[in-house]
Amino acid sequence: MSERQNAFTIKTNKLSNEVYDVLAKYAKSRKLGDYISSLIVRDLHRSSSEQLETGRKTEELLEQINCELRELKQLAQTNGFNNKLDDAEEKPSEGHQIKEGKIADLEQVSGSLDDDDLEEYSDF
Repeated sequence: MSERQNAFTIKTNKLSNEVYDVLAKYAKSRKLGDYISSLIVRDLHRSSSEQLETGRKTEELLEQINCELRELKQLAQTNGFNNKLDDAEEKPSEGHQIKEGKIADLEQVSGSLDDDDLEEYSDF
């Protein structure tokens, strides 16, 4: 931490008259430092309480999402969808039927490359 300064300077030419009058009142009563300190402490507490509030709202949203997900799963089960679809996607199919998004296990591969195709990748 850096060394503390004994005093800070406030340029008053950029303050509104209303703000200047309040600061001048506290300065004359020798309570300006306490006043500024109380404002900063209040802002710090507000900031931490806002973070707690944001965290609480996030938790509430997450709980709501989880609740709706459970409801969707129950609705899917009552409409004839079952969870075996997830298992089928994880296991490769035993048939040699190629489907979009599936890994194909072919014993014989056919196809060809044109010279134009080879030119595109000649820098490798």
